[in-house]
Amino acid sequence: MCLSTYYRWNHGYCERLTELIFNEHLFLNRWMPIHTRFIGKKSHWRVRFANLVLSSFIAYCTVCSAETISLATCNVNYEIGLRQLAARYESMHPDVKVRLDFIPQDFGTWIRTQFAGGVDLAPDIYNGNFTQSFETLGRWVCLNPYLESRNPYTGEAWEECFDMRHLYRMQAGEKHYLVALDYIATGVFYNQDLFDELGLVPPNDWSELIALCEKIRDKGYIPFAVPGSSDVGPITWIVRMLTDAYFRDLTPLIVSRPGDWDYVASRNDGWAPSPSDPNNDERVVINRERYLRAILEGDVNFEGPRIRAAYERLKEFSQYFQKGFLGADESTAHRLFLNQRALMELATSAQVTGAKKEMADLGDAAFNWGVFTAPNIEDDPLCAGPLRIVGGPGAMFAVTNKGDPEHEKRVLDFLMFITTPESMQLLVNETLKADRPIIGPPIIEGVQLPAELEEKFKPFMEKGLVRLDFITGLHEDAESMFRLWILVDDFLASRISLDEFCERYQSLMIEATHRVVRRNGVDLNPRTGEVSIAEASKRSKPGDPIEWTNGTIVVSALLGAFLGWLALSLLRTPTRSWLRGKTLTAYCLILPSFVLAVVFLYYPALLGLYSAFTLWEEGHPQKFSGLANLKEMVSEPILRSSLINQVILTVASVFKATIVPFLVAELIVALKNRASQYAIRTLFLIPMVFPVMVTILIWQFVYDPEMGVLNNLLESLGAEDLRQAWLGDSDYVIGSIIGIGFPWVGALGLLIYLAGLMNRPQSLVDSALIDCRTPFERIWHVDIPLVRGQTRLLIILTVIGSLQDFQSILVLTRGGPGSSSMVPALWMYFAAFEFGRFGYGAAIGFTLFITILALTLINLRFLKKTEVQS
Repeated sequence: MCLSTYYRWNHGYCERLTELIFNEHLFLNRWMPIHTRFIGKKSHWRVRFANLVLSSFIAYCTVCSAETISLATCNVNYEIGLRQLAARYESMHPDVKVRLDFIPQDFGTWIRTQFAGGVDLAPDIYNGNFTQSFETLGRWVCLNPYLESRNPYTGEAWEECFDMRHLYRMQAGEKHYLVALDYIATGVFYNQDLFDELGLVPPNDWSELIALCEKIRDKGYIPFAVPGSSDVGPITWIVRMLTDAYFRDLTPLIVSRPGDWDYVASRNDGWAPSPSDPNNDERVVINRERYLRAILEGDVNFEGPRIRAAYERLKEFSQYFQKGFLGADESTAHRLFLNQRALMELATSAQVTGAKKEMADLGDAAFNWGVFTAPNIEDDPLCAGPLRIVGGPGAMFAVTNKGDPEHEKRVLDFLMFITTPESMQLLVNETLKADRPIIGPPIIEGVQLPAELEEKFKPFMEKGLVRLDFITGLHEDAESMFRLWILVDDFLASRISLDEFCERYQSLMIEATHRVVRRNGVDLNPRTGEVSIAEASKRSKPGDPIEWTNGTIVVSALLGAFLGWLALSLLRTPTRSWLRGKTLTAYCLILPSFVLAVVFLYYPALLGLYSAFTLWEEGHPQKFSGLANLKEMVSEPILRSSLINQVILTVASVFKATIVPFLVAELIVALKNRASQYAIRTLFLIPMVFPVMVTILIWQFVYDPEMGVLNNLLESLGAEDLRQAWLGDSDYVIGSIIGIGFPWVGALGLLIYLAGLMNRPQSLVDSALIDCRTPFERIWHVDIPLVRGQTRLLIILTVIGSLQDFQSILVLTRGGPGSSSMVPALWMYFAAFEFGRFGYGAAIGFTLFITILALTLINLRFLKKTEVQS
């Protein structure tokens, strides 16, 4: 029987066995007589080495026998506390190993990629708010029976650990799939010292807020520091607050009613709408089918006066944001507030604990700050109620349904352990001790915060929370959210009118609703309920897009072709045995590399080719769809406009990769002093050692509209009128991306051209000195033809790199403002990893592959023809 079986069946026996084996003296004393009988006493080091190997093997078996629980989170602020809790749990349960993964950036993309690779690759516990509607696909464990059961670490029902008001917000009908550790909310942070100095006070209503912003701007300050528009951030929060206020009286249309599948009498029975009460609909259950039907049937109209009024307020408010806000990120906006250039910013409760450390770092430049919540709109009859706070549970965890009941119980046991008051208190204490932010007040009962922190959190809890989130786009459909914020960017930048915005908004929401209905199997009947968990799991069972058996067949076929080629080569080889032996040896040496190439290169490429012609979406198996993806690409307006951007960027990249390095190489070669040549060449090549991302981030700072080097340089030169929002204005964003790396002396191109020019035949150089009257004639008639091969290589590499590259645009603009800097490769990334449309993304990738191949062949043929003519 294997050691792991002993370990699981009898942990005490296994501990004793491991102790005996790890005890070197017992081991040596037992085996030394036998060992020395054969190899002598001088070989004791060999015994010790064998003991070490065997001990390592036993330790490896012991670790492998432990059951692993994996938790992945974007809440890196809790890392220290979670690691301590994991260590405590492992000490209490030696047969369990806890693996923690902290993903601070792009957690949504990361987790969707994990699920795309198969449910077994996904973590057991993770931030479930990044994968909306997974409960309907059978991906999550229903927590109701566990919440009602006894928590072994408190002795009470697990639900007694939580403030249930917040769990209601995560409830799907009567079912709970998520639990949370804390609560997060938004508020307006303001510079209290400057407010007092300027005689300003926080506003009581919307009109006072606009008047306050006007006064601040007149005093020479920026009223509000706001990062650019996106599906997560301050502009999103403002939109959610406004649309919630304007549409709140429509709540009765979409609440669950008696007879609906998700009707909960204790929450909905006797409920009466009161839009003026911010907490009126806090516990009421909203029926998913009813709100989808309300969109499709026109009860919720995105072209009507309500939505127009909400976005008119948004545009009115945006006039007081910093210049170029659409091109600013969160850190840029926050620096404006810390440097006291902006007097207000919209942020979350997570900033409360971080502000203390920031003020300490500022030293003498520190200031007192305060918080107020968004004021109500009192002068508009279309506004149904007061503005509420965007917020809710913060660190939300879901448990992945992996179909293993025993493992599920162990995972839930660990989740119960980290959600006890004692564990949450440890999380809070360790986080504060490490000067890391607390997201918000804990929703675990009995956890105490420092008095000062408790006081600072009060403004975030004074109002009710936004409920009608779906008005800002369907949260179950990431694509609709992304497209909506492209429209918002275009509207705020006045690239489209309000009428055009509303028209596109309506079409977008209708398309998104149909997509959600199709993707999730929603029948739009509020009484029949969602797709059953069993059916959804069967339908959306993860795995390889081509089943593993088919993948095996493909790989086997490729290897079979190779072996057939081998057999044919052997048959064609002369019968002399030594020739056949050499041929067989050569093929045997090639075989391992070929196997690796087939498995990791050719099979994924064929898989991508196959996926381009399938309907493959997150949570669903592939279905062959023919040319549907390619037809959608042709009709996609964002993709069409991205092609124009790509052509401009590719032409500019070829210019930067060839013309400028060639001219610099000519100048270096023209230097007579060898030491000067070497020194200047080295200076130009030093940037090669810097990571590309560092260069991108430096240029992001250069282009910063408020504190960037470029705008400050223009201001110091007296050209203040030339200051621009370089990355936040659609008229300048492509030019700004092209400008990255100026003066564009690419190290690779420079090296290639230097090698070519330095190896010119001396006889040709001497002839050129006689025949060419000027250096320009020599360059045109001699040097350029000599380096035509190098130029061809650089053009091919640059075109391929330009069509494939999107990282700089992803970091700098994410394709914005609007879609003014979008390129096909970036849209492919968004389609696959943001929207979960892997088939459509593969189709874009396939098209890029064909384009690159065609351009490369054309380039080779054209340049070869010119070489022959020369």
